[in-house]
Amino acid sequence: MLSGSVKKFNLKILAVGHLLFHSLNYVLDYGLYPFIIYKFGLTFGFIISIFLSAGYCLAEVIIYDWLKKDWLGIEAIKELVTEFFIELEEEARESWKRKGKRMLSWLFHKNSFGPFIFLSLKFDPMITTLYLRKGSHEYNNLSLRDWKIFWGSVLVSNVYWTLVSFTWISVLRFFVGRFL
Repeated sequence: MLSGSVKKFNLKILAVGHLLFHSLNYVLDYGLYPFIIYKFGLTFGFIISIFLSAGYCLAEVIIYDWLKKDWLGIEAIKELVTEFFIELEEEARESWKRKGKRMLSWLFHKNSFGPFIFLSLKFDPMITTLYLRKGSHEYNNLSLRDWKIFWGSVLVSNVYWTLVSFTWISVLRFFVGRFL
C-alpha cells in the first residue's frame, strides 16, 4: 500500500531543495512583489510582476529538468496520488460508496481544474506546471499542454498576488495616513 513511491524520497535533496525554493519564494512573494505593486501601482505593477514571475518560474522549471532530480518531491507525490486513486478505484468496485469515490477521483485526479486552481493560488506556476505535467520522473521539458498550464498559472497566481499585495498596501497606507 503506497510504499513503492515513499522509498523514492531522498531527504537530503528534499531538505536543500525546499529550503532554497521556499526561501526565495518567501522573499519574492512578501518582499519584491509588494514593493513592485507599491512602487508602480496596480496596473503597471501587475504587468511587471507577470514578466518577473514567468521568468523566475521558467528558470526553475529549466533547472528542475536539467538536474533530473526530484528536489521538491513533486514526482514522488504524483506517484503517491496515482497509487492512492488506483487503490481507491479498486476498493470502490465492491463498495456502495462507488459514486462518491468516483467523483472524488474525477475532481482531484482525472480532472486538472481543481488542482490547477489550488496549486496556482497556494504555490506558484512552476509547482503547478510540474505537478500537472504528464508522467513522472521524466524531466522532459514542456509540451504544448504544459505551456498552457504554465501561462494560465502565471496569470491566475499573479492576479491573486496582485490583489493580496494591493489590499495590504492600501490598508497600510490608510492606517499610516490616519494615525501618523
